[in-house]
Amino acid sequence: MLRCCVFLAALVLAAFTTMDARADRRVAFVMGNSEYREIPALKNPDKDAEDVSKTFRLAGFEVFTAKDLTRLQFEEQFRNYLAAADGADLAVVYYSGHGFQIGGENFLIPVDASLKDPADMEVQAIKVDDVLQQLRSRSKIQVIILDACRNNPFPRKDYWLRDQLIVAGGTGLAQLAGSQNTLIAFATEPGAVAYDGSGDLSPFSSAFSRRALAPNQEIRSVMSAVRRDVVKATNGKQVPWENSSLLDDVVLMRGEEQPAPPPDAQQNQQTAERGIQVAAAAEAIGNRDINVPVGVGPVPLELDLPTKDVPVSLKLASYPATGTLSLPDRVLPPQSSLMATEVDQLRYEPQIGQAAPVEVGFQIGAGKALKQATMKLSPSVDPCDQAAGEPLDLQGVGPGRLANEIGSGAVEACEAAVQAHPDVARFRYELGRALLAAGRNDDARKAIQEAADKGHIRAVFELGHIAAAGIGAAPDPAKANGFYAQASDKGDPYAMTALGRALFDGVGVQRDTGKGLDLLLKAAAMGHTNAMNDLALIFKQGRNGVPADPARALAFLRAGFDRQEAYSMAILGLSPKLDTPVVAVCTPKVVTKVITKVKVIRTPAPMAPPPKITTPKAPVVPPWRGGNAGDHDRSQSGGGDG
Repeated sequence: MLRCCVFLAALVLAAFTTMDARADRRVAFVMGNSEYREIPALKNPDKDAEDVSKTFRLAGFEVFTAKDLTRLQFEEQFRNYLAAADGADLAVVYYSGHGFQIGGENFLIPVDASLKDPADMEVQAIKVDDVLQQLRSRSKIQVIILDACRNNPFPRKDYWLRDQLIVAGGTGLAQLAGSQNTLIAFATEPGAVAYDGSGDLSPFSSAFSRRALAPNQEIRSVMSAVRRDVVKATNGKQVPWENSSLLDDVVLMRGEEQPAPPPDAQQNQQTAERGIQVAAAAEAIGNRDINVPVGVGPVPLELDLPTKDVPVSLKLASYPATGTLSLPDRVLPPQSSLMATEVDQLRYEPQIGQAAPVEVGFQIGAGKALKQATMKLSPSVDPCDQAAGEPLDLQGVGPGRLANEIGSGAVEACEAAVQAHPDVARFRYELGRALLAAGRNDDARKAIQEAADKGHIRAVFELGHIAAAGIGAAPDPAKANGFYAQASDKGDPYAMTALGRALFDGVGVQRDTGKGLDLLLKAAAMGHTNAMNDLALIFKQGRNGVPADPARALAFLRAGFDRQEAYSMAILGLSPKLDTPVVAVCTPKVVTKVITKVKVIRTPAPMAPPPKITTPKAPVVPPWRGGNAGDHDRSQSGGGDG
């Protein structure tokens, strides 16, 4: 069975030829979409994702693994990954599933996509270039691995892209242009198809997993070996291809030697003593439950063995299901060993978005004496993140709260977090949000400025909000747009929305309708419901050269509805407090610009009569004018599964 497998790896890589005395941060996001709902399932992607995840973990990466992602699940998990990849040396994204090109743009298809209407590509699919841009703004080294299968399997072939209705054409994925120090690799040449293969894995994924673990092999040598393997496996029908602008050597699997204990000349005489030491070490480690804060970097576990005897060593018999173990000078992949003298330096960094405890198993030995020990690591979110974290913060660690949801205890919680973690810029920003909510504007501006100076991107946007709203000074749209532009360049969806709106309407900046529309579309693609509402209004009214299209407006309102956004639901005639709907059918009147008629089928209670189809009245809400990203009580739900 033919696949349109495109394995594109985009690596924006910083110098890798010299190693300094620290553990480089390398993070991978691996996705496999097999169980599609509107089209036949694919047999390989889930297994490809499992195999590639294992490969990257063995190579020492922190790995985020996800299967059968809906669009909303992708948004949520990709944000968690971006938070982990912030400042990373190497960031990797691997995708296996449906993907195809339209108008030279490559799209990945979530499992819940239907792609029935022209606007569905914008609200249901994932643009590869958006993913690549996000990685470029966050990490020194980026790898995107896309194993995208087949041509467009959906009946519809024409979709909206920005301001044009494009007819899908060609096969495979389109060629991508990379920036400096980038590698773009395809499972086959751009525009061509590739084979599923006869096994559980695609020929390309299988070859990559095998070749990527070759010690100390530079990535271009790895890809050459992959190409030879795939050509041989497909009898020359599939030829992997890549485009490289790398300036530095990049090695995925490092073949560094682990320190070995010196020979024990008196082992026979010391057998009993070694047994006592091993048992004491196992008792010191085993049955511990260590609380580990999320989003503050690697956390020292402060293990203290009763012996520092060099011959006593520890092997990682079972690795945490999520997160990364490390020493100050290296990441510890599964099956790593360390000496007794290194145990007190052991660190763990929990995976953002994962709250479940994980276990670490050790095999402790000296000579013939062996003992097993297991300890538990329990991730915890800081009270400051819980009280004042913000939705869609790409450096955040949780779903966040709206400004008007921040409670009275947030200031104290965030002051404690800043004191405990003075180098974590996120806590200073969240302290600023808490201070704004408490009406302490001068203190808030100071905290937010400090966070921005330390590199927190949303804090830069917030400085723009302060300038636009005139908090403590006269409103200054031009100054606000300057801050928005800085944060937008770093991928912040709030800033993209604010700057996109300003550019589209020419507020405080020279009008650029095309760029403004593009920024709003990018922000909406990241799950920002204010951008969705702005786009719905633009397409409903038709202005600044953009034609009116009620169906396109409806698509963005439905996207807001999926995220339980209050204004989107109100415009659709739905109450934000509705019971969980099973199906929402939204029908615009033909040849009008007014979106009406919403039918909702609710889930019936047990033993209740069959559900009735009703048309609920819209709640009383202020007239919607597209929102304002500078509003202090921004109505952004923060995405998620809605």
